[in-house]
Amino acid sequence: MELRDFYFEEKAQIGEHMPIMLPDGSDSGEWLNVISPSADAAVKAGRAFLFAYQAKVAELEPLKEDKTKYAVLMNDACNELNKQMALEIVNGWSFSEPFSKDGLRDLLGQYQALGNMVAEFQSNQRQALQEK
Repeated sequence: MELRDFYFEEKAQIGEHMPIMLPDGSDSGEWLNVISPSADAAVKAGRAFLFAYQAKVAELEPLKEDKTKYAVLMNDACNELNKQMALEIVNGWSFSEPFSKDGLRDLLGQYQALGNMVAEFQSNQRQALQEK
């Protein structure tokens, strides 16, 4: 074996293409590149998500009796956390514009469901790794 065979972080950064689905469920033909869940940045983003989620649960605890308000606020918080995580784990795209975090931030703001799609894609990647 070669030393390079153990450069796992480099391989994890290569990632995988996530198709961008349109709101009607059809494939847009565009994609985002999502790093592997085993990449250091993905692990850190996952931890940050978990800590922020737990903090939001604690913050909203007093509102739990109003189930509707609690559910809406938690849903909004999770959407925002998923966008934040996407900013950390997406490192490329298929658009003609050069990839940038600012561009991705704009895209996530314009296509509200995209952060959730990235989070689901990463979750599916993580599950596939665990099954190996």
